[in-house]
Amino acid sequence: MAKPKGLGLEYAAQFDDASVVAAYEARPPYPESLVALILEATGVPSPRILDLGCGTGELTRRLAASAGSIVAVDRSPRMVAAAKASVNGCHPNIAWIVGDADNAPIAGPFDLAIAAESFHWFDWPATCARIGQVVPSQRLLIVEGREEIGTPWADALAELIAKHSTNREFEPYDLVDELVSRGLFTVSDRQRLGPEPFTQSVEDYIRSIHSRNGFSLDRMSVDSARAFDTSVRAMVMSHARPRLTLQVETRTTRGTVQPPG
Repeated sequence: MAKPKGLGLEYAAQFDDASVVAAYEARPPYPESLVALILEATGVPSPRILDLGCGTGELTRRLAASAGSIVAVDRSPRMVAAAKASVNGCHPNIAWIVGDADNAPIAGPFDLAIAAESFHWFDWPATCARIGQVVPSQRLLIVEGREEIGTPWADALAELIAKHSTNREFEPYDLVDELVSRGLFTVSDRQRLGPEPFTQSVEDYIRSIHSRNGFSLDRMSVDSARAFDTSVRAMVMSHARPRLTLQVETRTTRGTVQPPG
């Protein structure tokens, strides 16, 4: 069964673009409640955690002091380099690895695998098989979201995104439903964390969008990027006091992988 359109490797490759990596710091941070939930989900003190698709390593770096060890994997060399250079990136509990989730040189056992806003880019059967090999409990926690709740410009922004995104194949999907329907994942718990307030400048809000798939400044035309930024700025400026306050919700799903075959 093919993945939904718009999730191919050519789109995942955007996350190694220098502009996307630079914009990542403008994303809203994950809530403290998520850090606590991950540690609780391991079921053991000083857990060994596998972070797949770690990006700039926000969760890995925040978990490091409470974990026994963390192996953090991302296919983007630029993301991993940024993670290492960030606050707590040199913590002795962290091992950073550049590689794909399904075949990176990792050695278990781990108490839990996590994938924060990343699993949709993976080879799903191969990654579930790999998790099954290195996580004896087969436990996986999927993090989605950092979604803005109740923003009055949401519909207008969605229209702009559809107009300017370089990912012209994207189609809506539900990641967990896709995994379950393929027999790759069994859900044990779903939670919504927040919404929690997050305040940032209008310019940082625009930068955060350029950290998303389809909005790499390395791939957008100059005219499209300028038009998009100008439209978003005009759309949200009246809501800034003088900064924007967003209500951000994070979705989590806990369960076990069901390796194919």
